Parts: sequence; C-alpha cells; structure tokens
Amino acid sequence: MKTDMLNGLLKIKYYLLIFSLVLIACNTRIEQGFEIIPPGLNSTENLIKGIRPNKDYQYWACIRQDFSGKIHPETEIITGHGNLSYLMNNRFDQPKSGFLFKMWKGYFYIAYIENDRVKLVTNRAELIRFIGKIDGLEEALLLAELDNLKAEYTWGIGGSYRKTKKDLSFILQSFTNAR
Repeated sequence: MKTDMLNGLLKIKYYLLIFSLVLIACNTRIEQGFEIIPPGLNSTENLIKGIRPNKDYQYWACIRQDFSGKIHPETEIITGHGNLSYLMNNRFDQPKSGFLFKMWKGYFYIAYIENDRVKLVTNRAELIRFIGKIDGLEEALLLAELDNLKAEYTWGIGGSYRKTKKDLSFILQSFTNAR
C-alpha cells in the first residue's frame, strides 16, 4: 500500500515537471526591444492602404478583383491617389492575376499612369519596384504576407517588430497550406 502511494506521488511529480517544462517552452513574452504589431494591421486591405510609391504618380489605385467564374464578379478599389475616375476611364486589359491572392476575396493588383499610359503591378517584383524603398510598417508586412508570413495576435511572439535606423525586424508566424 505504501509503495503504491509512493509510486503515485512520483508519477504526480513527474507529470508536474513535464507540465512545467512545457509551459516554459511556450513562453509568450516578446523579445527585448520588440513591440507588438498594432492589431489594425491584421488585414490585407489595411496593409495596402499604407503603400507609398517611390514616385509621385499623379494617378494610381490598388484594386481587388474577384476570381473569374463568379456570376457577378466584383471590382473594388482599396486605395489610390489622384482622380481615380480618370484612371479607371483609361482603357486597359484587366489582368488575370495579381501580386497577392486571397482565398474567397480574389486577387490584388495596382494600376497607375506613367508617361500617359496605364501600367499594371501584378507580381512581387513589380510591387517592390512600384513601392521603392520599404519605409513603412504596412509595406514591410505586405511583402511578408506575400511570403505567407503574418502577425499572430493571440501570441505576442508571433506578431512583433523592432525598428532600427537601418531596417525593420519582425517575428511573424508562418502559415502554410496543408496538402
């Protein structure tokens, strides 16, 4: 009887030790020098609204386009600069893809006017060229999202950043599709 009680106490101590080690491993404190990414930056649309192009384009717009095949596909202007009706009244072929795809939302692309012609941004390289110097938190997080990295707001360790004189550093969560 005494041996059974002693074995039971040892098992309890063992499980308490394992539980304590798991809690230590799941530490959710933010690294020193890092700040939590503001929760308003958790949507793609809010990140896109923070784009500041490298040139002072007179007219530009970031557009979300539904995937083809829908009965009533929608086109939505997320943000832009200048007289957007002037931009949208210029004829251009709607691209079949964009720099970012979102399940159930469609894809995003940028239309802008340069040298009296409409030009499109439909991939990562063109987006980087359009933005130029990445000088804002929104722009950096948008590029991270293109690499399937996103701020995780339930745990501070997956959604923090540090700004230095030279750059921005992030601790983000990686989201991958199960196949």
